[in-house]
Amino acid sequence: MEKIITNQLRFVDENGRTRLFNGMNIDDKLRDQSEFRYKLDEEFFRKFRARGFDFIRLAVTWQNLEPKMEEYNESYLQSLDGIFALAEKYGVYILLDMHQDLYSGNDGLSVGDGAPQWAVITDGAKPRMPIFVWADGYFFGKWVHKSFDHFWNNDPVEGKGLQDRYCDLWQMLAKRYGDSPALFGFDLMNEPFPGSESKKMFRKLIGNVAKAVLFNSKIKTGRLLKSAIKRDTRTMLDCIGGNVIRDIVSHVDALEAKFDVNKYSPFLNKTTAAIREITQNGIIMMEQCYICNSGVSQSAPPITVNGVREKNQCFGPHSYDFAVDTPLYKYANADRVKAFFDEMHNTQLRLQVPVVVGEWGGCSDNKDTSWFPHAYELLDYFDERQWSQAYWDYHGDDLDAPLMEMLCRTHPVAVAGDIISYGYDRKDNIFTLCFSAKEEGESIIYAHSDFEVIGGVKHSVIEKYENGAGLIGITAPSGEHTIQIKIK
Repeated sequence: MEKIITNQLRFVDENGRTRLFNGMNIDDKLRDQSEFRYKLDEEFFRKFRARGFDFIRLAVTWQNLEPKMEEYNESYLQSLDGIFALAEKYGVYILLDMHQDLYSGNDGLSVGDGAPQWAVITDGAKPRMPIFVWADGYFFGKWVHKSFDHFWNNDPVEGKGLQDRYCDLWQMLAKRYGDSPALFGFDLMNEPFPGSESKKMFRKLIGNVAKAVLFNSKIKTGRLLKSAIKRDTRTMLDCIGGNVIRDIVSHVDALEAKFDVNKYSPFLNKTTAAIREITQNGIIMMEQCYICNSGVSQSAPPITVNGVREKNQCFGPHSYDFAVDTPLYKYANADRVKAFFDEMHNTQLRLQVPVVVGEWGGCSDNKDTSWFPHAYELLDYFDERQWSQAYWDYHGDDLDAPLMEMLCRTHPVAVAGDIISYGYDRKDNIFTLCFSAKEEGESIIYAHSDFEVIGGVKHSVIEKYENGAGLIGITAPSGEHTIQIKIK
């Protein structure tokens, strides 16, 4: 496997080719595990590759890795060793994600995941189960707010700060997997949350939604009221479209910036420095605050180590429609989600780093095809931005599920030059890649079914899979090129 590094807005391999990654999240948020939740064996990786995937955001938790203070879960780590070994064999890259939701699962007293109970300080606030959706602990949970406050302050547990212990955990993982050819990088914390500072943010958001409904001319108030009377939920949701999102959320930007600069950025720098003491391998992923998933501006500066900008870092935004995790998700509005991602694109340009969309999708039933039009719009958006992506998430049997009708798609893997554009015309079943090459080189394209390279372009079949899919090698000289592939 080729080592992947960053070059401004691109991921590049050892041959200097632009790399794009097509992946899935595979998570283990269960508690008290002795091995990773899913059996990612030879059969899994064969199917994974045949369906065009070459990237896994592997979500693990502090609780499963270090259930007792300073005692790492060796049997669990050995199961991860096996995943890394097979990922290397099949050419699949792994992004290690330290996952959390609501900071911790609180020994089963909340629906969260992340920190072990010994790393939880709530000042006596009691965890509870959700009233509405799993995430309501972020809005109303004092135990969640207090837990994060103590973490961001690096308050001590038995004489050592929480962040210091978190860095020790990352150093252990860096020692174990830093030399693996399958290592893509380190995702330092899933969807960091501000803690008690979030209460002001949520109050502002709620107030601005109310103001927008009453006074923003972009919202058709009469239509909204009529749909409410008729209980026409879809029309009600569509009344708040992508064109009004920043009008509502921009008022939270200043509060978010305070957290990003004063709390989140020092954490990123500290944790990256700890990893870099162990290995220079692996790309460091910066995520964004949970609140930024809905289009609030992210303000953290680029990651630095001892004052020097980290050379291999990327941005990993997440976003879903705000109906996610509810039965209303069937009414997801792609224009709204693209508006969220537009603000994340601004962050990418500010940071001057490449992007892997760390999470998108979120359909609770991977056998449901009714929301595919929404998903196709987002995939086309990612292609326009030349973003890699990882779908949320794997449920155990998805490689043979209807979900593959949407996710298994023709796309560029490695391009020997600068990409101008690419995309797949689903009506005519034609994939088109335009790029500019400074010298002759081989580009690689994954075709998701039987294919024909149009126009007599010099090519070879690198791998052929049972489902008719394959990896196509395209050799082209210097200059601008347009490659088209017809999917039969």
